[in-house]
Amino acid sequence: MSISLILAGTLRSKRYVNELFKSKIFPKKIIFYSKSKDEKFLKKIEKFNIKFKFFNIKDINNKKIIKEILKTSSEYFLYSGYPGEIIKSNILEKKKIIHCHPGLLPNFRGSTVMYYSLILSKKIYCSCIQLNKKIDEGKILFIQKFKKPKNLHTLEKNFDNHVRAKTLISFLKKKKKSIVKKKNASSNYYIAHPLIRQIVLNRKSLEFIKDIKLKND
Repeated sequence: MSISLILAGTLRSKRYVNELFKSKIFPKKIIFYSKSKDEKFLKKIEKFNIKFKFFNIKDINNKKIIKEILKTSSEYFLYSGYPGEIIKSNILEKKKIIHCHPGLLPNFRGSTVMYYSLILSKKIYCSCIQLNKKIDEGKILFIQKFKKPKNLHTLEKNFDNHVRAKTLISFLKKKKKSIVKKKNASSNYYIAHPLIRQIVLNRKSLEFIKDIKLKND
């Protein structure tokens, strides 16, 4: 299985690269776009003699980046972009672009869904999907379950990046194209309200929610 990376200049992108190199999995090419160069990051990539293309751009749909993706031959492309970025559908039809979503799909679509997952199922999942034109409704390739972190305040930064990178590694190691049969997409789309965050981060509030649920059941 060959894979190339499409990375924006984010901590998540660096976590993917670190975990791949640690697992001795080396991408065919890295397409990196950012408004600033990270020399330390670039030196790490050069050390492993991986094909690398840098674009001083902050837009995944820029014509130069799209052209580079189209001319690169890999079975899969991992996409790790800036928050809120969506790849144009014509590229998704020509290339298999995968994304690791920190939630159990199709049940938990949307952003920062780990909070809802903890409240409703007391568990955290990450789903590896092949992107299509609908948000979080692509073909499910792999799902992995994780224990909640000891420090819940790390959910959105460190732990979010951790579960995505670990799920990618597990998917690539298993080398299975389709592990989970796709179910009908959920009509729910979650966005974590500040109140939801506080409920999860405050253990007393979370226990109160659990008590209400048990009484209703």
